[in-house]
Amino acid sequence: MQLQLIASDIDGTLLGPDHIVTERTIETLRRAADAGVEVVAATGRSHWSAIPLIEPIGCVRWLVASNGATIYDLENDEIVGSFPLEGGVVGSVVSSLEGEFGELGYSWETPEGVFQNEAFRAIRSTLFPSVKLSKRSTNEFVAGVEDLAKLMILHPALADMEWFEASAPHVPSDLNFATSGMGFVELTSPQADKGIALASLCERLGVDQEQTVTFGDQPNDLGMLRWAGRGYAMGNANDKAIEAASHRAPHHLEDGVAQIVEQLLAERGSA
Repeated sequence: MQLQLIASDIDGTLLGPDHIVTERTIETLRRAADAGVEVVAATGRSHWSAIPLIEPIGCVRWLVASNGATIYDLENDEIVGSFPLEGGVVGSVVSSLEGEFGELGYSWETPEGVFQNEAFRAIRSTLFPSVKLSKRSTNEFVAGVEDLAKLMILHPALADMEWFEASAPHVPSDLNFATSGMGFVELTSPQADKGIALASLCERLGVDQEQTVTFGDQPNDLGMLRWAGRGYAMGNANDKAIEAASHRAPHHLEDGVAQIVEQLLAERGSA
């Protein structure tokens, strides 16, 4: 293939367990960029959370954030695409979930920032004591607001796929609903999907779909793993991601993204 664009998930894919991109991965992605390949980060994180993690790479201009709800241009420091949730739909989902599961923790993203309620902070501290919580004040969650890019929902005892499967019947099938291995489930608009956002970005950049490669490990990566010319599920990937991908990459602890990109650059150089 004539590689034109690489899009990689961040957590569990591009980053090591210390949430740092290794020198090998940085060097490999910079070589790709120097060869004219566009390097894109695609994450469930908000752009506020993701930017400090990817800035050391030094060659990422475009960020697909919040599972595709936001497309961010790092060079010009601006959101160039957004797909917010409909407030009435969010209110209905929240009401249904709380009717069965009781009090839940919420974190949500708007154009002004990322917020969380007291229950989210308390549950996160209990279920994941090793995770460092940001020092932000808690807010009361209002389900009917219209500018939510993403809603994250925590259960006091269930997490990840167990919580995803238990809560899924309460979520309309046309909404994008996923988990990214961070304990909570994530709700975004029907148009907010990493695959849809990546397709939009590629159209903007004039990049051919068949010349794209994506990397991911969780259910929120399914859209871009299926859409790309080659979708690589990491060695540590969730079963759903493995099923959606056309190819496999080594484990993220083994610099799996770098290993595959090195191979692709070698193929590109010999073509």
